[in-house]
Amino acid sequence: MKEIFLVILAGLLNLDNVSAFQFLVSRPSFAGAVIGYLSGYPVQGFLIGMLLELVILDFTPVGGVTIPNGTVAVIVSVLLLPKTNPYLAFFLGLIAGEGYSYVEKYLRGFRNRFNSICENMIERYDFNLWKIIALSMILDVIVFSLYSLISVYILSFFAIKLNTDYVFKVSQMALIGTVFITLTSLYFKFKTQVGKND
Repeated sequence: MKEIFLVILAGLLNLDNVSAFQFLVSRPSFAGAVIGYLSGYPVQGFLIGMLLELVILDFTPVGGVTIPNGTVAVIVSVLLLPKTNPYLAFFLGLIAGEGYSYVEKYLRGFRNRFNSICENMIERYDFNLWKIIALSMILDVIVFSLYSLISVYILSFFAIKLNTDYVFKVSQMALIGTVFITLTSLYFKFKTQVGKND
């Protein structure tokens, strides 16, 4: 029951990423801290969120490009913490976040149908669009929640099977490498931006 509550909460936070508010509450750094605290892993949730933030900052969401979903990655990683080490949980969550980018691409196309409905309503001088907006948001939360729960249950199998000392050491080294690579990548990205202003 607690898992379902956390997944729905993450789905609500994810709305900020898609169709509501834009207050940055869907960023992995914030979502990781909140989900981690509520699940009993405050430090791990915060650190996973910060690391996911570093990884996702390297992607540029231009045009129709969908990037790995940080909120999915956070909720899946945190819910996998009781089953495996935090390093492996991070990578499994990242895989789930990448997978959701393809679901998001499909959802964008599906939501385009709501645009034509809204256009027809406006042509009839019917500006009562809140039902369409609410339906779109509810659809997003449902799809997000189902995807996250299914991902947790599927990846739990791998998390338990791979919960060995060897995998612990390998995933720990891989995480250190990921931090180094993302920081290096961000350095060159910011260096280029600074160079443009000179």
